[in-house]
Amino acid sequence: MKYRSSCGAFAFSAAIATALLLLLPAFGADAADRRHSTDRLIVRLADWADADRAQPMSTDRARALSVVARTRLDPMRRMSGGAHVVRLTHDMALADVEAMAERLMMDPAVVHAEPDRRKFPMLAATDPLYTNQWSLFEPVGGINAPLAWDVTTGSPMVVVAILDTGILPANVDLVGRLVAGYDFVREDSAGVFLTANDGDGRDPDPSDPGNWITMAEAGQGPFTDCKQPENSTWHGTHTAGIIAASANNGYGIAGIAWSVRVLPVRVLGKCGGYTSDIIDAIRWSAGIAVTGAPANANPAQVLNLSLGSPGPCGAEEQAAIDDALATGRVRAIVTAAGNEGGDSTVVAPGNCADVITVTATDRSGSRAPYASTGANVTVAAPGGFFPMGATSGANGILSLFNTGTTTPVADSFAFAAGTSEAAAHVSGVVALMLSVNPGLSAADVQATLRGTARAFPDATCTMSTCGTGIVNAAAAVMASTMPAESSMPVSMPTAGMSSGMSGGGGGGCTIARGGAPDLALPLLALWAVFAIARRARNGRRSPRTPRA
Repeated sequence: MKYRSSCGAFAFSAAIATALLLLLPAFGADAADRRHSTDRLIVRLADWADADRAQPMSTDRARALSVVARTRLDPMRRMSGGAHVVRLTHDMALADVEAMAERLMMDPAVVHAEPDRRKFPMLAATDPLYTNQWSLFEPVGGINAPLAWDVTTGSPMVVVAILDTGILPANVDLVGRLVAGYDFVREDSAGVFLTANDGDGRDPDPSDPGNWITMAEAGQGPFTDCKQPENSTWHGTHTAGIIAASANNGYGIAGIAWSVRVLPVRVLGKCGGYTSDIIDAIRWSAGIAVTGAPANANPAQVLNLSLGSPGPCGAEEQAAIDDALATGRVRAIVTAAGNEGGDSTVVAPGNCADVITVTATDRSGSRAPYASTGANVTVAAPGGFFPMGATSGANGILSLFNTGTTTPVADSFAFAAGTSEAAAHVSGVVALMLSVNPGLSAADVQATLRGTARAFPDATCTMSTCGTGIVNAAAAVMASTMPAESSMPVSMPTAGMSSGMSGGGGGGCTIARGGAPDLALPLLALWAVFAIARRARNGRRSPRTPRA
């Protein structure tokens, strides 16, 4: 079976700059801790209106309230509205401080008491094209990334493997972010490298030489599944940008987890790639030895497979997925649901057991018309869509690209649409989750994604077809900061652009070429939290999806 990718692309030219790694690994955990504790209370007394507004709480009154609170309270100052700020003996968990406030409010002398919570800057990326990345911040169709970034932008200890067409390693937003990858695309036959298109078979160079199909090649062996000529998609680079493009470096776009590392694994060439190569790549990405390939020095915790093809999940394919998850290192294998607009349960590897299968929503949060859906879908995520007659690609997903129609020429950016892009969003969110809690199991990751997803805004998606909702980065990250046994409440370029859909099994994508983007206004979302179900325990397995 051959798998195809989905991607697309027009791009803006941009100047080359040095990519930056931002923030220390410990930042996420420290920020998360600060959001769950305080060392102060705000207390309003019943006689506040009669008291001198300039005077702090008396020592005698503080001593009396300390008895009620069951801990010492030290007066600090009087607030502008007449309430008092009192200090606790040490930093305490918010849940404990809230319980203390409830005890204080049982005292007739206290009108109101509440924790003096810390608040933090709402971190947003400063990259020049960030305002076009609606999928990261818009409140209806986006994933609520800025509030997740207030907790973490990712940890270099987390590695995301991108099994795809390879990457363009010199791209400014990827330089310094990559670990040593591998090219798993084998020769078609002895001495023939048409699919690989790089003059050799497997080797340590996972760079993308281009996957264009000429008129003469279309429909001819080994490209019989590719009936029409097409330009190079630069799909792996586009996917990598969504997940992990460097941010705040004065260049281009921002990735979702911009401080994690990327393991590029080339499995797709011209007209896709073979399942056998992908199976080997899954094991190698997980740190399992593969004959003929060097040892993987940087096994990944997250595997992104933005690829697919109609058919059942094969026994060998499932075995590779099982082996990868059994290492304990891999916490998520994220797959695309397919772009045929049909039943996602007949698209592999999204119909394999224990993978995270993602379908696509558009800018309004509705099901994207091309997106395959079904009972095997875990969650939905932004994949974008180009409406008929659109004069801009701005409703697609903006990411890294190249100006070359065949071989690489110059770095650029492009809007594309597909479940590939949706899967990449989820991989980025999982990378953030693991950055704040490396101890999450694969079952924890799945349960948290499901439990924190935002409700669909309309009836085009239901929980039986599109998963439990649209992935919510902020809620998923906040839930991940809690111990696994707790049940944390969590909410939650110019004219002349053309668009079209390219086929290819579960792959295919909508692409936009040419034109300038419409600007999207970044909006600050409110941080709300809803309850999630108790996490699935380690070792529990999700039901195997129906196989066509």
